[in-house]
Amino acid sequence: MRTPSVAALLALLPACGHDHKDSGHDHDHDHDHGDDGTDGADGGGDGGGAPGDATLHLRALAGGADFACGASYPLGGDTLTPTDLRFFLSEVVVWGADGVEVPATFAAEAPFQTADVALVDFEDGTGPCASGTPETWTALALEGAGAGPWEGVGFTVGVPFALNHADAAAAAAPLNTSAMFWSWASGYKFVKIDGVSEGLPTGLSLHLGSTACAADDSGAVTGCDNPNRVAVRLSGGFDPATQAVVLDLDALFAGADLSANTPDTAPVCMSAPNDPDCAPFFANLGLPFGGAPAGEQAVFSVGAQ
Repeated sequence: MRTPSVAALLALLPACGHDHKDSGHDHDHDHDHGDDGTDGADGGGDGGGAPGDATLHLRALAGGADFACGASYPLGGDTLTPTDLRFFLSEVVVWGADGVEVPATFAAEAPFQTADVALVDFEDGTGPCASGTPETWTALALEGAGAGPWEGVGFTVGVPFALNHADAAAAAAPLNTSAMFWSWASGYKFVKIDGVSEGLPTGLSLHLGSTACAADDSGAVTGCDNPNRVAVRLSGGFDPATQAVVLDLDALFAGADLSANTPDTAPVCMSAPNDPDCAPFFANLGLPFGGAPAGEQAVFSVGAQ
């Protein structure tokens, strides 16, 4: 067996202090036992212009059923019993028939959203989700987008770079949620789905975040080779009064194998760029991975509330 070079080993370390690369491995996954840091005018249908209040509703579906803690779902060629389902949203835009994107902000509602970022939370702290929180957050109040309906809505799954590598301990909620953070330099888990399957009964995770992040001599992150933020654009009409953004877990786990795990890798995917188990998740999210180019995301769509 060939011994990896020092440079190769350093490339797998988080960009913390003077270590200049982040492998994407979940360095704090053994400590995710709660959320110590979480405290508790009409747009005229043109998608922009006059400010107005609207609420962006989200649903998570598996097998056509709404996600629920304690339920099990046939996913990834196995049966998944989830223990967590949370993700960050940012950079919301809407547009009308002219296609001009109008940015929206979130209404500040602690502890789940600031103007810049919202933590979508489907787990309720019950049953197998006991390490989570009792509060859920699936209806995001928007400002500045008009009341709708719109021709389309877009957003980013992830935390903007300017916020992703700050000090989580000093951040305002929801960016102080310890369960959603890897380490200071690695940044946040943009998506956190945990659970157990019949083949992996001791636990598995899908944690999406930026990897291969370079830091300067002071430890400040200067960039990431793999940003891994998912840009979503949903066209064809969207009425926030009656419709929701739907996360399709069947589509997210399509092609994945939850019955086994590649040896010497995290079970199942913590965004490490050399983990083949990540390939189907990244493809379904429309992200580049392992030499495969970015494609169209197939995970988010428009559905009924």
